Amino acid sequence: MIRAEELAEEIFTAQFKQRIRLRAGLILFVAGTAPFAVGLLIITYLLPSATGPAAAAVTTIAFALGILLPLVSQDQLALLGNARLRRRVAEKVGAPDYPREGMEFVGFSPGDTLRVWEGETDRDVGFLELTGAALIYRGDSFAWSLHRESIDSLEMLETPGAPRRTIVGWHTPGQPSRQFTLGSREARTLKGSNHATIMLYRRLKQWSEQAPGDAEVPALGSPPTSTKGSVQLEKVPAGSCLSVLSIALMTILTVWYIAQRLILAGLYYHAILWSGLIAVGAMILATYFLSYLQAAEARQSSRQSTPIP
Repeated sequence: MIRAEELAEEIFTAQFKQRIRLRAGLILFVAGTAPFAVGLLIITYLLPSATGPAAAAVTTIAFALGILLPLVSQDQLALLGNARLRRRVAEKVGAPDYPREGMEFVGFSPGDTLRVWEGETDRDVGFLELTGAALIYRGDSFAWSLHRESIDSLEMLETPGAPRRTIVGWHTPGQPSRQFTLGSREARTLKGSNHATIMLYRRLKQWSEQAPGDAEVPALGSPPTSTKGSVQLEKVPAGSCLSVLSIALMTILTVWYIAQRLILAGLYYHAILWSGLIAVGAMILATYFLSYLQAAEARQSSRQSTPIP
C-alpha cells in the first residue's frame, strides 16, 4: 500500500468534505424554506386578499414544494463537487486516458460495514482498474493492488436510505480474510450512484469468475484496513438525543408563539406558511448538526484509538 504522504498533496481532505457539506446544507436549506418564504411574500403583498381562494392555492403549492424540493435536492446533492474531484484525482494519479475500459472512479472504505469519515461514506476516492490478473486502485490517499486469487468474496451491502456498497473480501498468505467496500462515483446523483455500484458489483463478479491472466501487476501493496477516524453510519453520536429534543422543543415553542398570534388575527394561511418554514428549516438544520456531532465523535475516537495494522 502506498500512503498519501508518498503521493502529492491530498485532495479529498476533511476541509474539502466540510466545504462540500456546508454548500450542500445551504442549498438544501434554501430549497426547503424558499417556497414558504415566497408564498408568504405573495399572499402578503401581491394578492388582494390573504384569506381567499388564491391565498389557499398559493399556500398549498408552497407547502408541497417545501416538502418535495428537499427530497429531490438530497438526491442531487449527494455527489456535489464530484466532477471536479474526479478530474483533480485523475491528474494527481496520472490517469490522463481516463475514462477507458475497465477503469472506474470509486469511493473506497476499509471494513465490511457502512462507515462515515467526516460526513462521507468514502474514506478515499480513486480509480479502480480491472486487469486480467488483479484489481489495481490508485487513489487520493492510497494505492494498492490485489491479485485475483486474493479475492475471497463479493457481496452487496444494502442499507435502507443509505448509499449502496460492494463488499470485497480478500486475504494475504497466512492472514485471515479482511474486507473493504467500494461505491461507484460514476454518477451525478445518489440514485445514479446506487445503480452504478450495482453494475460495478456485477462486473467484479464476472471478472472474478474468469481465468487469471499472467500480466505483470504493479507492487502497490495491500488495501489499508484501519477504520480509525470513522464511526458506523447507524451509530447515534453522543449528545444527539438531547440535541434533537432541544431543537424540537424550541421549534414547537416558536411555531406556537408565531402561529397562535396569526390565527387570532385571522391570518390562517400566514400561520400555515410560517409554521412550515420554521419546521422544515429546523429539520434540515438538525440533520446537519447531527452530522457534525458524528464527525466530531469520529475525530475524538481517532485521537484515542490505536491504528489497526
